[in-house]
Amino acid sequence: MPPSLGSELIAAWAARRGLAFTSRPDEAWFRRWEPYDTIAPPSAYLSACTWTANPGHAVIAEPWYADGEAEPIERSLLGFATHPALQHRAAMRVGEHFLTRVAFIESPPPARVVLDDALWDAHVTTFAASRREAAAAFPPRLRKLLARRGFQGHIELRPGGLVVHCAGLRPTPEHYDRLLGIVRELVNAALP
Repeated sequence: MPPSLGSELIAAWAARRGLAFTSRPDEAWFRRWEPYDTIAPPSAYLSACTWTANPGHAVIAEPWYADGEAEPIERSLLGFATHPALQHRAAMRVGEHFLTRVAFIESPPPARVVLDDALWDAHVTTFAASRREAAAAFPPRLRKLLARRGFQGHIELRPGGLVVHCAGLRPTPEHYDRLLGIVRELVNAALP
């Protein structure tokens, strides 16, 4: 089982923000999000913080990419959000990151599509069943938000939720707080 490095700092931050905290969260909840389209599945999820809102919730957790007690090469965060109004499935990434999925054993890789949005298509790799599905999942409002932020990382939308990895965010209270804000912004920009 991986160590909970820094979990006491994350627990204190969560308590100050009124969030639920679990150092060793229920793996089954996270595994239901898998397989990811662009993100490699971690060996474990640690230090989950949950913000509940009506009609959904957001969870920020550290994906652990190492076996046993070994320390991973890099540590990061994943943000998850559930919302019943999210109805489309598509994924995107900007850049290549240590958690980018490269093997597709249980399912074929998703199709790469372009949105006929010059700025987006020049910087973003988009995956979906069709261009139309990708455009519906990543509406202009969301694409503009990501461009304005200079987003680097992965986002996967699916009916009922989204998953986000922002490159450079680490398991620190400041980065948990930043990712929680980003997740809320992304959901609001993705809603129809």
